[in-house]
Amino acid sequence: MTKAFVLAAGQGKRFLPFSERKPKPLFKIGEISLIERNLNNLKNCGVDEVVINIFHLGEKIIDVLGDGSNYGLKVSYSIETELLGTGGGIANAIHLFKEPFIVLSGDVWTDFDFSNLKLQDKKLAHMVLIKNPISNQKGDVCLTEGLVKLHGEGSTYTYSGISVLSPKLFQNIDKKKYGLWEEVLLPASLNNLVSGELFDGLLDNLNTLEEAEKLDASLS
Repeated sequence: MTKAFVLAAGQGKRFLPFSERKPKPLFKIGEISLIERNLNNLKNCGVDEVVINIFHLGEKIIDVLGDGSNYGLKVSYSIETELLGTGGGIANAIHLFKEPFIVLSGDVWTDFDFSNLKLQDKKLAHMVLIKNPISNQKGDVCLTEGLVKLHGEGSTYTYSGISVLSPKLFQNIDKKKYGLWEEVLLPASLNNLVSGELFDGLLDNLNTLEEAEKLDASLS
């Protein structure tokens, strides 16, 4: 898996007042911003090309990351003139991907090993799931015999923000703005085309500024 798409277009409303000045992915934990740490992890796991979608204060992300050469990567940008959602944002740049690619939220904090990510035979997506955090106790989906389902027997889990997607998922959607789960992954999962795995290592979806500041304090 040599290409990745990093989601960084959100407005970060729960990261105010920080997000008034900078986009959320540029929040630093210690000496490194969330998005830079993710780029380093991707590079160390064999990724060599990254596409980043940007909208809110996106020029500040470009100013920091540039063409990616400082990270040993080729970085390009999908600039949104209006917020397209996670699904629409990926679709807007899908012409840049011919093979399955990694998708990663630019603001997660994780030590996940991306080098093991791949699509299973005849599947169109693979989702990395985590145990439900306090902020999402009901969970998002079930994992049944390695397949991601909306409903099922047993435990529910939360989507981590990490997945592998086939470009084929976006072929027949004629909307411009849409989410990744309801319009893309859910229909595929109903046809048994979405596999999944449970990751129990370090992964924080930093939803609020308070959570990020708490993590920063705990590591300093």
